[in-house]
Amino acid sequence: MIENTVRQLMEKLKAKIFDNRGTTLIELLLTLSISAILLPVTYGAMITGYKIYEKVSIDAQLREDADYVSAMVMKKLYSYPFDTIEECVPASTTCVKFINSSALSVASYSGKSFYQVEDEEIVNDEQILQLVQIGEKKQWSFDGEIITTPSDFTGSVITSTCTSKPCNEAIIQLSYKVSHPNFDKTLNLESSFGF
Repeated sequence: MIENTVRQLMEKLKAKIFDNRGTTLIELLLTLSISAILLPVTYGAMITGYKIYEKVSIDAQLREDADYVSAMVMKKLYSYPFDTIEECVPASTTCVKFINSSALSVASYSGKSFYQVEDEEIVNDEQILQLVQIGEKKQWSFDGEIITTPSDFTGSVITSTCTSKPCNEAIIQLSYKVSHPNFDKTLNLESSFGF
């Protein structure tokens, strides 16, 4: 019984496929009506999805650029033995000096694997972290080396909270205003660390 039903349906389908009469006006209008209802809904969902994807991509790029700058600043500070920090002259919220006022010389101790302090010499070495204008955007610079990113850091601020004078213990706070030149979006992020 099922075989007969399937066979009849297959014959009807075969007859429809090899029919040369074409489509009727009613079939064509019905197809266009259904397409007119479904296509805008599908198109709207696709456009909304693309806009959300673009927004998330922009946010991720801005966060990535701010994280990169923070990581590069931390890397530089770990490799630079500074003792104190000072504000730049004239006072600015986009600049801070890291000062190394002494250097320790070390000598091997009896051929062992640890070292002893030989002497301390006075050095006045300083490195500056500041926001500088590069073309149409602002970028962070550490000791004259530009930390290059595609984003613009215009409006970003660096501040320090010292607990003593000279400032040898502080919390340094970087407040980023990150924007991308191709998008109308500004992201506010903060990073702070102490020494």
